[in-house]
Amino acid sequence: MKNFQRLLLTTLALLMFNFASALEIVDVKSDYWAGQEIIHAIQNGYISVIDGNKFKPENTMSRSEFVTSLLKVIQRQNDELVQDTTFKDITSLTPNKRNIMLSEQIRMAFGYPDKTFKPTRAINHNETMSMISNITKADYSAYDITRFSDYKLIPLWARRAYIKNVANGLYVNHPDENKFTPSNNLTRAEAAVLFDRISNNLDKVQEKYRDMADDLLGNNGGFHFNKAQFIADNTLGLAPFATNNKVRVYDNKIIIENGNILIGTLTSSDVRVKKDLVGHEYIFTAPNDVYTNEGTFLYPKGTEFYARVEQIGYSAWRSRAKKSTLVFHKYSFPNGFTYDMQGVPFTNNDKVVYVNNIKSAKKAKELTNYKGSNKNYIIDCAHQRFPLLKYNMDTNDTIYILLTGDMVIPLNDEYFNLRTKKSVLEQEDTDM
Repeated sequence: MKNFQRLLLTTLALLMFNFASALEIVDVKSDYWAGQEIIHAIQNGYISVIDGNKFKPENTMSRSEFVTSLLKVIQRQNDELVQDTTFKDITSLTPNKRNIMLSEQIRMAFGYPDKTFKPTRAINHNETMSMISNITKADYSAYDITRFSDYKLIPLWARRAYIKNVANGLYVNHPDENKFTPSNNLTRAEAAVLFDRISNNLDKVQEKYRDMADDLLGNNGGFHFNKAQFIADNTLGLAPFATNNKVRVYDNKIIIENGNILIGTLTSSDVRVKKDLVGHEYIFTAPNDVYTNEGTFLYPKGTEFYARVEQIGYSAWRSRAKKSTLVFHKYSFPNGFTYDMQGVPFTNNDKVVYVNNIKSAKKAKELTNYKGSNKNYIIDCAHQRFPLLKYNMDTNDTIYILLTGDMVIPLNDEYFNLRTKKSVLEQEDTDM
């Protein structure tokens, strides 16, 4: 019996070898740049031949074809569907409907801002890089992609994906190794090379996707703060005079450290100091999408920062309100999800808000290194940094916001949905 099993295994191995040797694709010559990877893609069932023995390597791939192939590469094509699709253009007649739904379920594909997937549209390099980045580990330090001559053509929403994929070696750029051609459509040959590289590096696929069905049924969307894995230190350069510009990136959260400075534009009612009351709130809004210097997305244009009047300062005889102290206590994403923060208004621009004799970097550093972040410290810091508003502030005036405590951005489903959306002014048809 054992001899028969050995013979059977030997015969099967020979058959597979002969199949590989005999496999002849009439439109892919032996010296074609992606010839070997194309053979592997066909043998593994990632991409099918066309018209019997043609591959058509320069043809494009549709978005539904790409996610179908990528699911096979990472061995997730047989996952159980535990949620319905949110893509409004996916119907029972859509080709590869189940695979599209699976790709959404494991957060590999997020679709377009108008909640469509556009399954028959040809996928481009930006979209390809984004999908690969969504499912792979982020075990990279800030990687420099400036050696590629066209890196500036990468839209901001996709830049972090390129940084990550280049660091992991999961990208393709043929024939010019110094260019990404980010807006070009992906060819079937390029897809074969990508699939080959991913299949040989499955250890770079995020482990948490192994238990995605459980995560979708609860457990905070699969993101556990007590199991955070550090990824990299980044820097934030919104204000050159900030005493701290460090941002820590983890696999489930981003921390903008105490001492960083953000930018906000007054979008609520005008500030009228004489009419202020303790507890009154003002809203300042982020005027642009914000990224670290390394390309990590932090928060989108339209994010709101809420400042509350904590104290009222009166004239010497307390006859009338003369100034008020503002303290930032929460921020809210455009989708409505709100989180705590701690900060005070701060700037060295006399035109907007003045600094009360705090011009020394040493003194500023002493303030931001204060141990603790309780209410008394925030108020004390506000008195020194932004001693109390002594003038009226109009809508659309801009200030700098000093973080007096670490600002934590959770990388949950709500955040990833935000991350896939383009700035209204910068982009019109974003995809992830």
